[in-house]
Amino acid sequence: MIPAPTSTEKPHLLRLPNWLGDLILALPAVHLYQRWLNGRAPLLLVGPHSLAPLAPLLLPDLEYLPTRICPFAISATLRKRQVASAVLFPNSIRTALETFSVPYRAGFYEKLRNPLLTDHPPRRTSPFGYVHVADQYLGLLEDLGLPKAKAVLPSSPSTLPKPKDAPAQPYLAILPGAAYGPAKRWDPSSFASVIRDLQKSHSLTPVLLGGPGDVNDCRAVSEALGSPITDLSGTTTTLDLAHWLAHARLILCHDSGPMHLAAFLGKPAVAIFGSTEPAWTHPLGSSVTVVRHKVSCSPCFLKKCPIDRRCLIRLTPEEVLTACNLRLATT
Repeated sequence: MIPAPTSTEKPHLLRLPNWLGDLILALPAVHLYQRWLNGRAPLLLVGPHSLAPLAPLLLPDLEYLPTRICPFAISATLRKRQVASAVLFPNSIRTALETFSVPYRAGFYEKLRNPLLTDHPPRRTSPFGYVHVADQYLGLLEDLGLPKAKAVLPSSPSTLPKPKDAPAQPYLAILPGAAYGPAKRWDPSSFASVIRDLQKSHSLTPVLLGGPGDVNDCRAVSEALGSPITDLSGTTTTLDLAHWLAHARLILCHDSGPMHLAAFLGKPAVAIFGSTEPAWTHPLGSSVTVVRHKVSCSPCFLKKCPIDRRCLIRLTPEEVLTACNLRLATT
């Protein structure tokens, strides 16, 4: 059980997930922990350095401590801060080493790292289907003594400045990348088909977005489109991305971090699922429409399809376009 707070000088720690999407799915658990502490002790958040620029947006008024290359370096910092307890959402041994100086350390049951933890309840499962990732994080806190809570995203900021290079007219943000692997990525020609139709029917200006690892995917969509398109892949920070998504008329993406960021911002979006399972990682809230073509071998959760990517190939541009039109009509 998480020890009750005893001093406002001794923070409690949550080690956040390393991926943007998982971090956003952890936000209901973060706010549950904050409510439970109720000012009796500060809440210290530790997470990846790459997501630190988004911390003021996603985690306002909370201290975010970026991880360092060496896990023992941050361990010394936590010892100096007299951290009273640590709850770890990632499954890795590394995160257990980061917090080894903390008297109480809890995380999901993982056989190899259990000796490094003081408490390790099993991850929530269900005989009837998948338990959503957000509910797994909340379930861990409940198993450690906190009250039960619902997976609801906190309110997003009312306004974010519009990027100075954003089009004056309504624009379509397209994110054809997915860091997980090609089994998540729809065909560039299919993206191009939907873009053309939305340009004609809604006069949306298309903008390609993505990180450094998405440059090739964005270039493939640009080439398939065969007409001029703004491609900002590899040139924007994660915070820049939030600003671009906040002002888009519609967002078209995969099951990815940007999908969850769109949900946090409450922006209309259509998200394509391939090898993964919506019941496990669907976006919270109601602003994002999930589209998938369910086949007998899905979800396989593979990064690369060993056969013919049928879950993605059989998802037609017409199906995705229909979802886009419905989302546009209701927002």
